[in-house]
Formats: sequence, C-alpha cells, structure tokens
Amino acid sequence: MSSSDSLNPDAYYVTKSGFKKLEEDLAELKNQRPAIAESLRVAMQDKDFRENAPLDAARDAQAHLEAKIRNIESQIRTAVIISADDKGKSAHIGSKIKLLNIEKKSEHSFELVTPSEVDPKNGKISIESPVGLAASNKNVGDQIAVKTPSGEVEFKIIEITN
Repeated sequence: MSSSDSLNPDAYYVTKSGFKKLEEDLAELKNQRPAIAESLRVAMQDKDFRENAPLDAARDAQAHLEAKIRNIESQIRTAVIISADDKGKSAHIGSKIKLLNIEKKSEHSFELVTPSEVDPKNGKISIESPVGLAASNKNVGDQIAVKTPSGEVEFKIIEITN
C-alpha cells in the first residue's frame, strides 16, 4: 500500500496467501466442533453438574473454539486482500525483497506481510517492523537505514519481486 492509500481502520488487511490460511484455519476449527460436542454429551451423562470437571473442561473448550471461529470469521468478513500484482516496482505488503548489508556485504531476503502473517522462520516479516518500515515504498537501488539495538545498519535494495 502506498502512503497515499487511505486505510480503512475497520478492515483486516491480508495477503492472498494469508487469506487462504484464514480459510483453512476456519475449516479446521469447524471440523473440531463434533468432537467437542461429543465431549459435552459424555460429560453431561454425569448428572452432578456442581462438581463435574470434565463438563467444565468441555464447556471451556467449546467457548474457546467458538471464540476462535468468530474471530476468524470476522477477519474474513472484513478482509481486504492486498495484491502485489498491481503495485508497480516499489516494496509493499506482499513484496519479496532482497537486501544487501552494505557494511558486511551479506544478502538477506524477506517477504513483507501484515503483522498477523509474520513468520520469521519462513522469511516473512511485518511491514511494520524496522526493516519493513524502512523498505516500504522504496525501489531497487535505494539505500535504507534500519535502526537496530546495536546501531543503525545500512542496506541497499537489490531486488523486489511483486
């Protein structure tokens, strides 16, 4: 998203892959409903509801599951899918960037994603992270400065794939 784009504060911004994962997570959670319903049924067979730990646990599990389902359904309902295809050559959500650490001459590759999609093990960093903020709306060849705990690090953007 460019700085001139206006963001809807009620929208849930997500990449295509992030939206697909939301749909998969929702389906998986909904598939857990029958097992929890069965746990409730079994626990209710004990007619003493005052001190029925299995019933309390099943109700807690059901409430937790339903809260997760409602949360994901809300995210899907308000989702704005961010497409990298039509954003040109600058770095933005959905872009894969390759940076050169100017001092150390080392290369680092990242995909810029929304905060909810962060997965450092797979190279997905938030657009709101120090690197994401510095690279946002920049182009190949641009130099960026990233503040780290040990000081400022200079990078050159050597590749952007949208």
